[in-house]
Amino acid sequence: MPSGRGHWTAGLGAALGATFGRFERRVGVLSLGFLAVATVLALQLGRLTLVEHETHRAAVERFLVNTRLVPTTRGTILDRRGEVLAADRASWDVLLRYDAITGRWATEMARRELVRELGLSSWLELSAGERSARILERQSKFDALLEQVYARISTAGGFERAELDRRLDDIVARAAREAASRKEALLEREIRLFGDDARLDEIDRERVAAQRGSHVVLPDVSDEVAFAFQRIAEDLPGTVTVEPSTRRIRPWEQVAFELDRSAFPSPIRSEKPLAVVLNGVADHIIGATRTQVFAEDLKRRPLFDPSTGTVVDLGGYRADRDAIGASGLERVHEDALRGARGLVERNLERATERRTEPVPGADITLTLDIRLQSRIQALFAPGSRLARIERYQLGLDAEGNPRDGPLPLGFELVGAVVVLEVATGEVLAAVSAPTLAEGALLSDSRRARENPQVFRPFDAVYLPGSILKPILFCAAVAEGVVSTDATIECKGHFFADRPDAVRCWTYRAAEGRLGTHGPLAGRDAIARSCNIYFYEIARRMGPERVSAWLERFGVGRPLGVGLAAEVSTRDGGRRIVGESGGLLPDLAELARQRADGDRVSELLLGIGQGPIAWTPLHAAQSFATLARGGVSIPPSIVRGARAQETPRDLALPPAAVAEALRGLRDSVNAPHGTGHHITLEGGVRENLFEFEAIDVWGKTGTATVPPFRLDGDGDGVAETRVKTDHAWFVGLAAPRGEAPAYAVAVLLEHGGSGGKVAGPMAAAVMRAIAAEGYLGERARTTDGGVREERASR
Repeated sequence: MPSGRGHWTAGLGAALGATFGRFERRVGVLSLGFLAVATVLALQLGRLTLVEHETHRAAVERFLVNTRLVPTTRGTILDRRGEVLAADRASWDVLLRYDAITGRWATEMARRELVRELGLSSWLELSAGERSARILERQSKFDALLEQVYARISTAGGFERAELDRRLDDIVARAAREAASRKEALLEREIRLFGDDARLDEIDRERVAAQRGSHVVLPDVSDEVAFAFQRIAEDLPGTVTVEPSTRRIRPWEQVAFELDRSAFPSPIRSEKPLAVVLNGVADHIIGATRTQVFAEDLKRRPLFDPSTGTVVDLGGYRADRDAIGASGLERVHEDALRGARGLVERNLERATERRTEPVPGADITLTLDIRLQSRIQALFAPGSRLARIERYQLGLDAEGNPRDGPLPLGFELVGAVVVLEVATGEVLAAVSAPTLAEGALLSDSRRARENPQVFRPFDAVYLPGSILKPILFCAAVAEGVVSTDATIECKGHFFADRPDAVRCWTYRAAEGRLGTHGPLAGRDAIARSCNIYFYEIARRMGPERVSAWLERFGVGRPLGVGLAAEVSTRDGGRRIVGESGGLLPDLAELARQRADGDRVSELLLGIGQGPIAWTPLHAAQSFATLARGGVSIPPSIVRGARAQETPRDLALPPAAVAEALRGLRDSVNAPHGTGHHITLEGGVRENLFEFEAIDVWGKTGTATVPPFRLDGDGDGVAETRVKTDHAWFVGLAAPRGEAPAYAVAVLLEHGGSGGKVAGPMAAAVMRAIAAEGYLGERARTTDGGVREERASR
């Protein structure tokens, strides 16, 4: 029956084939399932081992590695003689743990105490609600302990509890912002890498460094206070910590000084020294530090990586509180001064320790002489009467009677003084009155009028007035438009048809003064400060050449003395503060004015008026350049900062420089010089620079300025507009018989006459230079005064 057997076999084969097909399909399905699971596990393993390895390793190391920052010290700022101007002093900071700030410490302490009492197994048998209730009941004890800590902090800090709450709220808010930023970055990364598989629960549990660490609540406490809080730290672990810290001290913030007035002009002279207290000596220059950390600080140089919380720059900034240069040289040299913290990393698993030693900040030595700076600042003290409107400064009318001035008698003047060493370009003194500290003591109306925030020696610009004349004389000789001995006649007014305009200062027909200088060469024109001579110089040179020479002398750009800093503006822009470049003539505008028939504007450049401006530093630098025979050395205020820069020869004719210096010498030594004397009531002349061992060269300047708004009745509202002039004196000083050694620039805003107001101040400045020994021993004991009046702190 082969056919039957074959039929059964065929049926069995078909049945077996169907059975095996179903089995294979099941195996296939199971295999696919296993494969899918394996794939997911492999991907997860890859994610953990490859993609997230560093993240998880860092997270583990945060628990296994204990890190501690070691404070550094900020660099010291010194003057040229080694006097300390700013330095760090050892101190202590009291810090609160973040959990103690939020109250989480009390919750955790209550939980730990309950676990110890009940045992871990019994504690875990309780429901979550029961555990929470027990903790809440027990927590009040620890809340009370925290309240005691808060009270001690408020008492030690000398502020109300409400103020402490405000500070703690600020810390929590700042940490929350940091945490939100961190979580946002992690969330974005997680979703980008894993999409729907992103594990957001871990991100929600992430705590940033600010939420794990401690925050300063009491900076700069005494040893006694620090030790008291150290005992609290031992009794209540996890609440407070005490860390060594530093405080920035500035020994010259307040100086007691005795001012010798025995050589002042006779109307304000006194044999009795004036005791003055100086506030903020050189504070514009030295600058200040702040502890508030801005977003731009963290962006520029963070201490911690905002993503991982690890230390990335030991010289970087902490988010909560740090010492940062805010102004002056503290700001300009921030990176050099701040140094870098140390770091101690203790591995708890391996019981090893790695230590990075702190790097102290670099010291900075200035060219400034702080004692000379103090002497000069004392000259601006109200009691000295040199920097205020006095009767003798106003001169006499045609009948010999005292004139009235635009400002009331006793009106206190603000201004600037710069002292520059000719040989090196180093700034020995740069006084701005008022200082920042003095400005803080002023009324609101006076502060608005006097602008103490402006550093006048380097950053405020003024019309030069007649102090520009010797510069333009040398430039004119160099351009060949006049020779050193050629004369120009002064007839009192420049235009024959306009005797009331473009006049010499001696010619005022309305007052019955018709004085002229007659024919003058350069030397006499400088000594007598003849306007007509220099109007003609400006006409011959033209504004283009005048502007080009001003630019050679540095006008139009900051001189780079070392105080410039870039700051943010309210509109989001950037600007430079600390130094100004002044203003060069707008040649296109002058050309338009000329085309419109203006015959005056270009001529005014010859007497330092019109569209030009410079700083007192520019003035001192220009006269120092003349003293060097036309060689310009960049001025500096930090020792060694400009050592590599090459002096620049302006190619001034030696004969022109010599003639200009002779004119400057006559200006203060010849009876016809504008800086020689002041005339008192009764026609009595009193010499300004009556020195025994000092040679002086100088030039007065009276610069017309826009009307001044004056608060005449003291109600805080400036309701009166008066016409005033700025008073200038710029000169050179040397030991008797030697070449000029120091350049001095004096500017008194709205002071009026350069000779009568700025001249006496300049003479007192030169006596101060002598008193500090810069002009020789003989000058120190005679012209500098025999009295050893030293500044004391």
